[in-house]
Formats: sequence, C-alpha cells, structure tokens
Amino acid sequence: MSLKEKPSIYLATRPSVDWKSIAEFFEEENVPPIPDSVRAGDDESAAVIEIAARMCYMSYGRGRRDITDFINNLLSSKDGSVFEHVNYGFIITGVSRSLTHELVRHRAGFAYSQRSQRYVDETEGSFVVPPALAANREGIEAARNVLNNALLRAADSYVELVEALEETLPRDLFELNTDRRKAIRQAARSVLPNATETKIFVTANVRALRHFIEMRGAIFADWEIRYLAIEMLRILQNEAPLLFGDFTIETLPDNTQIASPIHSKV
Repeated sequence: MSLKEKPSIYLATRPSVDWKSIAEFFEEENVPPIPDSVRAGDDESAAVIEIAARMCYMSYGRGRRDITDFINNLLSSKDGSVFEHVNYGFIITGVSRSLTHELVRHRAGFAYSQRSQRYVDETEGSFVVPPALAANREGIEAARNVLNNALLRAADSYVELVEALEETLPRDLFELNTDRRKAIRQAARSVLPNATETKIFVTANVRALRHFIEMRGAIFADWEIRYLAIEMLRILQNEAPLLFGDFTIETLPDNTQIASPIHSKV
C-alpha cells in the first residue's frame, strides 16, 4: 500500500500572444505600434489583459504608462472580466478524491480532466494521508494506525472484489472485453475511500483562480485543499506576479498556512 502526504503540481500551460497579429491590428486601427500601445511588452499574461482592457475604450497608447499601475487599477476597481482572458493549466497528482470532490465545485472559469476509476485499475493505487494525520505531527500514532488499517482493508477489498467479479461476471453480457473490465472496475471502486489518490488536469482563468485561492486558501477551508491552493498561488506569483502579487501567505500556530488578497472578490 502506497501512501502520499503532499501533492505534486505542474504548471502545464500558460498564455501566449501572437504579436504579429496584434501589430497588424494596431496598424489597421491607426493606433501607436508595439510597445507604445501596450505597456506590458512581452509579458504575455499582463499583455493579454492590457490588450483586452484597452479594447473597451480603444485607449491604446493613452492613459497609464506603467503596467503595474495599470493592473493594480484594474484590481482595485474590480474590473475582473478582463482577467478571464488569461488561462493557466495545471497537472495535479497526489491529491485525494475527497479534495477533487470539492475542487470540481468551482465551475465558472474552470475545466477538468480527471483520472477515471472505471478505466484505470486501482489495484496498485495510492492513498492520500489527511494533513491532520501527517507523519510529522506528534501524538497521532493511534489515529494513524486506525487510518492505515482502514486503508489496507480497503485496498485488499478492492483486489478481492475485482478477482471475484473476474470469475463470476458473465462474459456474454459484453460485446467487448474492455466493456467487461470497465464494469468490473466501476463496481469494485465502491469499496475505495475518499482518501484514494487521484490525478487531475485543471485549466482556469486568472479571475477564477483568484477566487479559488481566496476561498480555499482561507482559514475555514479543508487543510488539504488549502495546501493545494497556496502551492498553486506560489507558482502563479512566480509566473505572473502582477496578477497574484497582492496575495500574502501567513503561517498559523498549527503550522498550516492561509492566503489572503489585498484586492478581494475581483
């Protein structure tokens, strides 16, 4: 039985700008060329937002000349719609299905592709240890033993159920062997707990990501998803500091962390 305590998060996709097309648009509209029209220059994330925001008033080449000031003005005035043009994609592994049941409740601005328990054999699958029972916490040995025993029984039950169904589920009910395997796994997964490890590809726009981090990085959020939100924030602050730099991370007395933005509910 394999146990995991921390997720792995990979930034898989980021925004890009076709500068040739933008230059042609500026020329056709008789506005100043790049970089005079777009202060963000080749900062792709900020450039996308600036191009989109200036479209509303055709204000290319006018107004705020400092991109930091420009973005902060959008954040402070809560002009959040223009942030929806910038998307980032993440590959996330080592999280529990308990976490993803909460994660996929964030619908607006998000897209998900998750590992399927109907198609993927969980015989060699892993489980995620809840943060409250992490190995570095003191005085949780008895509780950790309860968890380990429960997960071991679940793993054994899954294998036993798969083997029993392999022996008893009639083959003539299915046109293809793949359909029969899928039926076996979808029945056997019923004994797997919320702690079962899963993998998920998540794409979301900046406005949706800010909302997710604000909600799930708060003190009232589940510890596992809060850790995920804060780790995603760290990646995004490095990738797009203008768009996520107003978030601060604070360590609590229990050694968990929370994140909060200066500009709330953009």
